Amino acid sequence: MYKFCSICGGRLKKDKRGNLACIKCSFINFRNPRPTATGLILYKNRLLLTKRGKAPFKGWWDLPGGYVERGETAEQALKREIEEETGLDIKIKNVFGTYSGTASFGADKYWILSIVFFAQAQSQSLQANDDISDSRWFAKSEIPSKIAFDSNQKIIKDFLKIWK
Repeated sequence: MYKFCSICGGRLKKDKRGNLACIKCSFINFRNPRPTATGLILYKNRLLLTKRGKAPFKGWWDLPGGYVERGETAEQALKREIEEETGLDIKIKNVFGTYSGTASFGADKYWILSIVFFAQAQSQSLQANDDISDSRWFAKSEIPSKIAFDSNQKIIKDFLKIWK
């Protein structure tokens, strides 16, 4: 958690919205949600899940994706993350929705905004690279119960309602 203002060095205090406000110069660190791109990636009616290789949620299954970097679109971020983690080439079909959630690394808990896309994999061949320890295709009846992150749990719950 930040304790000092990045502008003047004054102490930061939480305001009524949970933002960090400087008591000296009035600067506000809004702690806005961090954007992520998440994929509901299918191949022959099987959903791609990746197993987290690092904390948080090490060993739990996860929807593939990651943070949108500066200068990237959400679509570019998803394609980059999928290629880095699984080696897959994907074709993005459309937007499934946007979901709010939380993430934390150590004591720092923050909000994320997930932009979720439907995508089609160009092959079923998978790798497990970067920060994942495994990647697999799952039929609807095989989806594991231990899914990382509250936003991904909501996404999968909504997706299962429409998956045929």
